[in-house]
Amino acid sequence: MTTMLLTVALLSLAEGGGAAPLLEKGEKLFRQGDVAGALVAFDEAAKVDPKDARPYYLKGVALEKKGDNPGAAAAYKQAITRKADFAEAHNNLGALLLARNDLPGAAGEFEAAVKAKPGYAEAQYNLGVARDGQGKKEEAVTAYKEAVRLKPGDAGYRMNLGAALRRTGDVNGALVALKEATRLAPRDATAWANLGMVLSDNKSYDEANGALDKATKLKPDFALAWNRLGRVALKRGEIVPAVAAQEKARKLEPKNGAFAADLCRALIEQKQAGRAVPECRAAVDLEPKNPLAHYELMKALVGKGDCAAAKSANASFKALPVKPEAKQQADAILATCKK
Repeated sequence: MTTMLLTVALLSLAEGGGAAPLLEKGEKLFRQGDVAGALVAFDEAAKVDPKDARPYYLKGVALEKKGDNPGAAAAYKQAITRKADFAEAHNNLGALLLARNDLPGAAGEFEAAVKAKPGYAEAQYNLGVARDGQGKKEEAVTAYKEAVRLKPGDAGYRMNLGAALRRTGDVNGALVALKEATRLAPRDATAWANLGMVLSDNKSYDEANGALDKATKLKPDFALAWNRLGRVALKRGEIVPAVAAQEKARKLEPKNGAFAADLCRALIEQKQAGRAVPECRAAVDLEPKNPLAHYELMKALVGKGDCAAAKSANASFKALPVKPEAKQQADAILATCKK
């Protein structure tokens, strides 16, 4: 997540100085939408006081607005060279590194930001995003919790905390965070969808259905919510609604292999192997390394009675990194195939 602070507050980072009038001019131009004029003013300010970090930071903000991310990163680095504890510069540089998937570099910048400014909620949140990306689940949770503590009214922070807690297996903690997120942002479809997924994890299927249904009503084109609604319906034994929901998800995101596999599974449960097979073949084509796609394809082919193709699909499934018990289960299903 790229966090951009209001530049209007930046002049408080240092007292006056010879560059102050030019910085004020540049900020005014920037707020008016004159990015080119603002950049000229910031460059002039840097010439007036080469040791002042503020012109470089503001230049970085303006260059980001212009879409020149490499230039913005260079400007933030120049600001940090002049003021090592410039928290906002570290944060924004970290966001640029995060955008290009340099997770260690981004995390380092966010850590520098929160060290320089411990009450910096945005940087704490961004640190959580970076740690999440690195697979450092517990560290991500710690960062998100601190962001929530610093800014308790932010529903987005609580959503990410809930998702991170879910990944650590703390379902109860995730439920608390996500219920609060829906209270803070009752019209946020993502908050309701995330809550629905955790309620499903908790086997609270009726509540999960209610939360996911609300998500789809708030955002009818929310493919993930339809997909999860379909999964919950299948767990409740409601096959027809499950198929209908998965078909909506599939239509909304036709390039999503997992959605194709889920539709295939629902169709298998509906005893429609003929319709299921092409969906699972699509899932395999879209995500050839997804074991679920190969597994469901094998099941659909068994249901259709195409034992030779089912055997091939099973071999592809077993060639992927799956647990031995899953392979045994697949073999048992294949053994039931009748032409």
